[in-house]
Amino acid sequence: MMFQPGVAVTLDAIDPNNNFIHIGDTTTDASGFFSFQWNPLSDIPGKYTIIATFAGSKSYWPSFAETAMSLDPAAEATPAPTPVPQSIADLYFVPATAGMIVAIVVVGAIMMLMLRKRP
Repeated sequence: MMFQPGVAVTLDAIDPNNNFIHIGDTTTDASGFFSFQWNPLSDIPGKYTIIATFAGSKSYWPSFAETAMSLDPAAEATPAPTPVPQSIADLYFVPATAGMIVAIVVVGAIMMLMLRKRP
């Protein structure tokens, strides 16, 4: 069975401010089904009335159908997380403790060298 394209359909919309917008044109399949991917350029939230129009042919009268969709307002951007401040232990206690340990080791090594018996 060979694919038989359907008929041409014009898609238009009426936005929430009653402005007329031409969305685009598409073609039905053999069973009369059609679809169209539309990305509204308008950022006006609210109800859009979509109108599909068939211009007619030698075999069929013109016809149209309507439906509606709603466009929600854009989501607000998520704020960046605030950085966690370093704790007092990280800033002062840990380096001070490490410095004291190094100082004790150095002083201990110097004392061992000084107290070591000489031949």
